[in-house]
Amino acid sequence: MKERQQRQDSTRRSGRIITRKFFRYLVPMIMSTIAISLNEFVDSIIVSQLLGAEAMALVNLGSPIMLAFAVMYSILGVGGSILYGKHAGEQNPHQAGKTFTVTFIAACAAAVLLTAIGLLLFNPLCNALCMDADLLPEFMPYMRILLISGLLIIPLQVVIYFLSVLGRPGLGMAVNLTANGVNLLADYIFIRFLDTGLKGAAMATFTGYLTGILIVIVALLCRKLSFPFRRIGRHDLKIIPSALARGAAPAASQLGYCIKISFCNSIAIYLAGIKGLMVYSLCMQAVSIASIIIAGITEAMVPIASSLQGQRDFNGIRILLRTVFKVQFLANLVFVALMEIWPQLLLAIYNIPEAFRDEALAGLRIFSLMFIVRGFIIVFMYYFQISGRKLYALLISLTDGFAGLIPIALLTTGLFGIKGLWMAFPILAAVMLVMILVINTIVSCRKNSRYHGILLLEKEDEKIATFDATIRLDDESISRNSMELQKFCGNYIRDDTLPALIAVAAEEMSVYSMSMKDRCSLDELDILVKIYPKEILMDFRTMGKPFNIATAHQQGFSNALMLKRIASKEEYGYIVGMNQTRIHIGRKRIKDIINAT
Repeated sequence: MKERQQRQDSTRRSGRIITRKFFRYLVPMIMSTIAISLNEFVDSIIVSQLLGAEAMALVNLGSPIMLAFAVMYSILGVGGSILYGKHAGEQNPHQAGKTFTVTFIAACAAAVLLTAIGLLLFNPLCNALCMDADLLPEFMPYMRILLISGLLIIPLQVVIYFLSVLGRPGLGMAVNLTANGVNLLADYIFIRFLDTGLKGAAMATFTGYLTGILIVIVALLCRKLSFPFRRIGRHDLKIIPSALARGAAPAASQLGYCIKISFCNSIAIYLAGIKGLMVYSLCMQAVSIASIIIAGITEAMVPIASSLQGQRDFNGIRILLRTVFKVQFLANLVFVALMEIWPQLLLAIYNIPEAFRDEALAGLRIFSLMFIVRGFIIVFMYYFQISGRKLYALLISLTDGFAGLIPIALLTTGLFGIKGLWMAFPILAAVMLVMILVINTIVSCRKNSRYHGILLLEKEDEKIATFDATIRLDDESISRNSMELQKFCGNYIRDDTLPALIAVAAEEMSVYSMSMKDRCSLDELDILVKIYPKEILMDFRTMGKPFNIATAHQQGFSNALMLKRIASKEEYGYIVGMNQTRIHIGRKRIKDIINAT
């Protein structure tokens, strides 16, 4: 390596490939979230309309069971898909496949275990959830079918999490929309026409998720989808705790949500009676609506960010997070504006009595301010899960869930009464965001810190020079980029032949990508070149249908043979719907080529 005082990296990345991929994931993810949220809302309305308010209350008594299912599929689905994306980004499809296999088996085992425990302890469980003995005869058949539905719910939802990182978010959206749509339709059929009573609601849930599983099976049989199953051994079971650790923060967030609701319900009733409870319930409905936005955004981010983390493409992560922060902030800002300017809309939807409207308007306006900053906190939590800072993410989740809210709410309600409860939420969000920024700044500014910036991105070794660019797939751009890359490499490599060969490799890969332009949904190519002491690592990324340089010579692309001669190793993966090719050029390989010549 040539001597230099400071490494000067070349960065000309446009970010359009990553940004466009994020937006392509965003719509399906938001639609899936809407389907799940709308199903819970409409399902309750259908049950109450057909069977009465008492039946709706019984359905709500079974919500802890659905929460247990949700915690299990969240912790396995989020954690497993993050690990899969990381291994895929590392160009390690074998380990990624093992991660999918182990996580899927764990999901099936968890479903069987939870259902078996529920059925074995059925009578005590029903008595604990429903303390009114007169309601048990109607509640118990409903509960039995709901528990059995867990055999379908947990594995299917885990698969849906993986569909995103497998590059099929649209299929995941279709499964969720169809499953929840069938659930609502079956509610009406079972209860209205077949006169099944309350258990018909559970039968509808089972039918909906069974339909979702059938869609996945049909996609597999029609070869529209393939699962990356791999043979596993006992030593691969260590993947399970890794997945659980990665998914712990989202699961803890759901548990914390339950604790928070119980605490706030109690304090609202204590301070303002039914009026306080009704206003707080209205605020929670606002949270449910806003959560559709932030959940869709984070679920679109997770598969892309995890693959970039595995690839150690830190500039790509920076581009992605910048887009995510902007989108969630603008979306939440619009939502807050609606709540501040036109809160009467939400009051009308939930039929708030006229006597409570003034308090409800004031409470909703104060409460809604938290959404301006809370989105940043949720994005940070998911990002730190991806980047391996699992404890940090868990602490954020617990603080946001209940550990931060309870002491702040006790303080503010002591000072301001019931208004203090609404104030506690935006105060907590603001304090948490400031603390995260301060902690991240302190960590990144420490002497000999491995991280930099508020995202705590890992610092690359000072000995590793990086060329990072986006080029258009045309002859002029490819030629110009090749010359710039050769000049850049010449600044760090003594051997005059090696920079030329690196430039040739980049040019041939670019020309091959240009020949596949009909498969590309964006006429651009990202190139990331890192110069290590013993090898040069070249990563190429395009959007569109799969095409693999390793098989290009079989398709008549003769220049692929030149690339194979230069490269020590070629790796290809179709990751989150993008073609990602990695080329290793070892210095020993170059010496062999020169000697042979």
